[in-house]
Amino acid sequence: MKREFLTAANLLSIVRALLAIPFTLFMLVPDEPNRLAAAIIVGIGVITDKLDGDIARARGEVTEWGKILDPVADKICVAVIALVLLKLGDIPPVFVAALLGRDLLILAGGLYIRRRRGIVVPSNAAGKWTVTVIALTLFIVLIGILPGIRWVLFAVCGAGLLLSLILYGARFVQIVSGGEAHV
Repeated sequence: MKREFLTAANLLSIVRALLAIPFTLFMLVPDEPNRLAAAIIVGIGVITDKLDGDIARARGEVTEWGKILDPVADKICVAVIALVLLKLGDIPPVFVAALLGRDLLILAGGLYIRRRRGIVVPSNAAGKWTVTVIALTLFIVLIGILPGIRWVLFAVCGAGLLLSLILYGARFVQIVSGGEAHV
C-alpha cells in the first residue's frame, strides 16, 4: 500500500495541492497582490496536472490513490484560487458557491461509493472539461484580461457545473443501485 502511494505521479499531485499555499501568500499577504507570481504558480500547477497523468500511464503506476489525489488536488487548487479571487472582489459569490457546492457533493458521493462499494470512481469527461474551463476562466480573471467576456465565461462555467453535476449524480445513482460506472 505504501509503495502504491509514493509514486512520482502521486507526489506531483501532492505538490500541486501544496502550490495553493504560495499562491495565497502572493495574492493576500502583500499590500498589492503579486498577480504575476501567482499566475506563474498556477502555470506550474497546470503543468503538474498534465504530467502526473502522463507519468502514471507511462510508468504503469495508475493507482487507486492517484485516482483520488489527482482530482482532489485539482479541487483544492481551484477552490483556493476562487476563494482568493472572491476575497479580492474579482469574482461573484454565486459562482464560488456553485463551484464549491458541486465539488462538495461530488466528493461526498465519491466517499459514499468508496465506502459502500469499495471502488474509486474516476472523473468523467464533463467534469474534466468543466474544470478546464473553470481554470481558464479563473486564470483570465487572475491576470486581468478580457474583462468584457467574463460574464460569458462564468455562464459557460455554470452550465458545465450543472451538466457535470447531473452526470455525476446519474452515475452515483447507477452505481449505488448496483450498476456499472459507465455514465
